[in-house]
Amino acid sequence: MAAFRCMNHPEREAVHQCARCGKPLCEECYNPDFGRCRDNCADSLVKPEPKGRSAVFRVIVAILAVIGALVVLLVTICGAYIFTLSN
Repeated sequence: MAAFRCMNHPEREAVHQCARCGKPLCEECYNPDFGRCRDNCADSLVKPEPKGRSAVFRVIVAILAVIGALVVLLVTICGAYIFTLSN
């Protein structure tokens, strides 16, 4: 790629090519983490949220909801039992 010039810096030789748009890029414009343009194409990548954390959160919320429902049921049964004893 020595014959090509960077699209953003015409005075510099291109040493990389963007994997998305194919532009010739110099070292400053190339993002090695993504293999794409540092300013344009790398910014368009959507970084996924960690799935493990959200799944664990959902399980904890479900368990707490079940425990809460059982506590409400227990309080209702105990209240009814106490009410029948007092009559």
